[in-house]
Amino acid sequence: MKALEPQKPLIWLLVLTALLAVGVGLKFARDDEASSKVEMYYGGPDIEEMFDATSWFTSGMYKPRNIEADGSASAVTMLRAQPMKLTSQQLNDLPFIAAGSFFSNDLMTPEREDYFTSQPNLSQRYRYTYSAFAEPNVPEDYYDLFLEIANQRFVVTFSVDAQKGGELTGRYAEPVSADQPADADYIKVFAEIAEAERKAN
Repeated sequence: MKALEPQKPLIWLLVLTALLAVGVGLKFARDDEASSKVEMYYGGPDIEEMFDATSWFTSGMYKPRNIEADGSASAVTMLRAQPMKLTSQQLNDLPFIAAGSFFSNDLMTPEREDYFTSQPNLSQRYRYTYSAFAEPNVPEDYYDLFLEIANQRFVVTFSVDAQKGGELTGRYAEPVSADQPADADYIKVFAEIAEAERKAN
């Protein structure tokens, strides 16, 4: 009686199935790797170039800022997981930075200039808003400063190098009005600041 011989077609079918499974697994792994890659714009609206910013997110320093209409993350701005507080030197510089933004945006008056030269304590009046890349792998953190001068409200936006810290850069200043729907979020922050100051006193 002849010994049973392995069925070659069946063996090759098993081998082919195994190879296909490995290939599909590698494809899924590559797809997962590609989908986890994060590309971000840098340098403002005049530069329409992107770079691989994945490491800034996988390190835990930043997280996506989901502000797009479809709920997806912005490719321009992001959020710092643990925003840095300003140093004492930066707080001392803040009135001068704000004053410069007022001059740049034609908002300065003698009364407002007197306010800034009085060196007001602004330590509780700034809030972190978002971060963006000035250049590839050079993130900047952006803050808003909420000011009330002679019964008028203003917001000053400034930035600081996210890695080195150091000098603040004033970006722009704008008046805030409770009658403008676009300013609703600003009005909420002003209310929070007023309540905190009331409790402190």
